[in-house]
Amino acid sequence: MDDRIRSLALAAATGAFVATPTLGAVFGAGEQTRRYDTVITPPAYAFWVWAPIFAGAAASTVAQCRATGRGDPVSRRAGWPLAAAYAANTAWSVAAQSDRFRYTPYLLPLATACAATAHIRLQDAGPARGALALTPASTGLLLGWTALASTVNIAAVTVPGKPSHGTVAACAAGLLAASTALATGVAASRRGALPFALAAGWGLLTTALTGSRPRPVRLAAALGATTVALAAAHASTLSGTGTGTGTRRLRHLDARRRRHLDRDARRRSRTP
Repeated sequence: MDDRIRSLALAAATGAFVATPTLGAVFGAGEQTRRYDTVITPPAYAFWVWAPIFAGAAASTVAQCRATGRGDPVSRRAGWPLAAAYAANTAWSVAAQSDRFRYTPYLLPLATACAATAHIRLQDAGPARGALALTPASTGLLLGWTALASTVNIAAVTVPGKPSHGTVAACAAGLLAASTALATGVAASRRGALPFALAAGWGLLTTALTGSRPRPVRLAAALGATTVALAAAHASTLSGTGTGTGTRRLRHLDARRRRHLDRDARRRSRTP
């Protein structure tokens, strides 16, 4: 019963997560965020990253809600945090569409925290099988983008108006701090590290390539993108396909078991 309730909640949250910003843009004015542009906001084309995020979330939810996936450890560990992350993102979209942007600096970090919880819990969920392998990847994409977007969102509210030298320096420093935190998270990940890094790195790289942004911001974004890329490379060498740590533990245990078996065999061979 618990698996079924979780699956229903996840399906409903995912549907709202995908439909709210999509239908709002089609039938309404959409998310009114242009007037909240900041010196660290990625360019408009960077936000197409939501297409793979939405697609990944939908595919992951389908896999988790199928009868064969409901009881899987991946679904049980990540289902509720992901449902909460999708619900918080939906609330953010509603606030942005209804001219309640003042609430968004609270909603997006909440969504990021929920996605981070799912990502962390997936690290010890065991290897994902079949379509459930989409869950760590889609969670990493969502986390990487919303974590970076939270920094931009906070800057949009706390640093309004025309930027000055001081605010540009503060925003660049904040972007560097966020990049360092993102790189640390990527480096510590065994599953979903590459999508995590791709989403965050995409936002940073596109900002670095935007000529209209102040030079300190572009340099900070470029340094941040490089740091995230190095963290992803580090994570890949440690984890391989994302299960390297677990694989090494199993190999270590197998080696110990073989040594014990060999020792027992030698003892038996000495026994008359």
